[in-house]
Amino acid sequence: MLPQLANPFRRVGRLLLRCYTARMRGIRIAIGLVLLVGVSSALLAGVWVLREAGGGGLHFTVSIEDARNLKADDNIIYGDGIVGRVESVDGNVVHARVAADHANLVQRGSRFWIHSRPAMAILMFDTPTNAGGVIEPGHRFAGLGQRPEPDPRLAPPATPRRLAARPVWLCEVRVTLELAAGADLSETQRRKAAGVVVERLADGTLLVLAPSWVVEYSGDLLSEAHRVELIGGATFAAELLETRVPFAVLAVRETGYAGALAPLWPDTLADAQGLVLTDLEGMAFTAEHRNASVELRAQIAQGYVALIDGANVAGFAVPVVGQPQGATWIPLNGAGTAIHNAKQR
Repeated sequence: MLPQLANPFRRVGRLLLRCYTARMRGIRIAIGLVLLVGVSSALLAGVWVLREAGGGGLHFTVSIEDARNLKADDNIIYGDGIVGRVESVDGNVVHARVAADHANLVQRGSRFWIHSRPAMAILMFDTPTNAGGVIEPGHRFAGLGQRPEPDPRLAPPATPRRLAARPVWLCEVRVTLELAAGADLSETQRRKAAGVVVERLADGTLLVLAPSWVVEYSGDLLSEAHRVELIGGATFAAELLETRVPFAVLAVRETGYAGALAPLWPDTLADAQGLVLTDLEGMAFTAEHRNASVELRAQIAQGYVALIDGANVAGFAVPVVGQPQGATWIPLNGAGTAIHNAKQR
């Protein structure tokens, strides 16, 4: 009798389970539709802003020899984003409008060209640095027949790459300075820069050449500590022997180092001479020597050794103060005097 009574309960349970499952499926479908409608509305609103802001945005014209198959409602592209639309094409004159949010991208020196494919065309532009400022509505540009060479100053900053091998004489100088900062206050400054082993004295003491930037300070010095790390990871206390701006020479004792010394490049560098700037870890930038300076489109936070022809030291590069990228160039001129003075200590 009990099994017969249990059977109807099972049927009722299955029916309730099916109803619950169907209801949850319906709720999920409803939520999905709401999200889809919301995304679609946002996209349509964006298109409406570009297409229907009749008096809004920035209107200008581009005169171009061949408008190809560009037509009304085609996109205007800056970089990889849509910033406006073509309003009309009258012969070789393109009437264009950029959305107000992107109007500052269009400046007097902006360059326009058409990217065309079968059944598709896009009006593209870029704005080189120092482009002359923003334009007034109705400004007329002369378009280009093809895409121009990109402004190198608009390229993304350089990124370091790792050297396949590091010179054995490469090292890193680390300095900790404790400076007075008012009554009962002090300030700790920590710096580091790549250095090179340039001399090994009779007692085995190493002389390390580095940019003086790493040891310089202003104010009242309370204490200082100098350390040098050699290839392989061994770190030693160092003594500052000579500061002859822009160089510093440190002594490192009892290291057991028996490797080669850094070869210093004796000649003045030619214009457009290629350089490799590297730190102790072998993270390196490619740069050029031009107009007695080093051209580097990157931000550096420490001093780098500049190599020429593989493993000859041509100088140092240190951070530029107050600028987001670039480096101050320190050639080897005068390094011999600093090394000579240090050897007399």
